[in-house]
Amino acid sequence: MSSRETHMLAPRGYKDAEERERLLLEHLPQVKYIARRIHGRLPAQVPLDDLIHAGVVGLNRRGLEKFDPGKKVQLKSYAKFRIRGAILDSLREMDWSPRHLRRQARRIEEAHRDLKLRLGRVATEPNLPGNSG
Repeated sequence: MSSRETHMLAPRGYKDAEERERLLLEHLPQVKYIARRIHGRLPAQVPLDDLIHAGVVGLNRRGLEKFDPGKKVQLKSYAKFRIRGAILDSLREMDWSPRHLRRQARRIEEAHRDLKLRLGRVATEPNLPGNSG
């Protein structure tokens, strides 16, 4: 295999380990920001650390490896989409339920929260809608 063919097979992104480490640390606040924004719309049992981990993996594997500086796109802009995509992919892998079931669970969770605010305490079974108790 010629050196030109070898170069074409090599990843486009950052190959130097020190440079990758520096870029990962530099973009870590962006990973945390994106993870917190996504976490705010998820059930409380989804750990924020898992989202951050998925974002870092996405930045490292997808963002830095596949980034092509020759395309005249800033790494920060490119990385943002790769980080968010990696987090969403990890959520899809963890979630076995269909979307309509998640929507229904979210509505029930909101109803419980609203009822707790209205009553000033955790609702008991007779307080739940549909129970004539």
